Amino acid sequence: MLTFLLVINIAGTAAFAISGALLAAKKKMDWVGFVFIGNVTGIGGGTLRDVILDVPVFWLVDWYYVVICSFSAVITYFAAQQISRKSNALLWADAVGMALFSVLGAEKALSLGAEIPVAVIMGVFSACLGGIIRDVILNDVPVVFQKEIYITASLTGAIAFCVCYNLLDIIDFYAIGLGCVVAFTVRAIAIVTKLSMPAHKGLQ
Repeated sequence: MLTFLLVINIAGTAAFAISGALLAAKKKMDWVGFVFIGNVTGIGGGTLRDVILDVPVFWLVDWYYVVICSFSAVITYFAAQQISRKSNALLWADAVGMALFSVLGAEKALSLGAEIPVAVIMGVFSACLGGIIRDVILNDVPVVFQKEIYITASLTGAIAFCVCYNLLDIIDFYAIGLGCVVAFTVRAIAIVTKLSMPAHKGLQ
């Protein structure tokens, strides 16, 4: 189980770092900017989650997460054109990272004895806060505050995991997998069908 969690942690971190680096490419940043934005996106949400939970920040203990983010960003720097030719590469990389971290954040909170509502919030924080920080730094409106179905997808994945693991006593491996699939599926449907939340009409 520890090996499985490590693998999906690495996968989620790399996916988020790549999504951040792709956005850095759109902003025509240098390789240092790629590495910085990749790290902010990859470890930002988990950092704030750990600070809130009052536990050691994960990448200060396991420093290789910074290496993963940096390596992913550098690779993206050289392969950005090839990656960008793939349909909606930025959206899909971000969707994978969101799904994985929604569940991993919730799992970590539950493992520390948190109740389900807190675990769900920590899952959403893990999945969304890094992207929010990234977008603010790059002077973009965070995608989670637009009409995109993003936080909703993260919520459904975190809730699905918590219900399966805590209430239905499903084995960790399957509960994590199901939560990731639920979050990714909701986000994928939104991307493919361009489904979005209704926006406020604004003030007169």
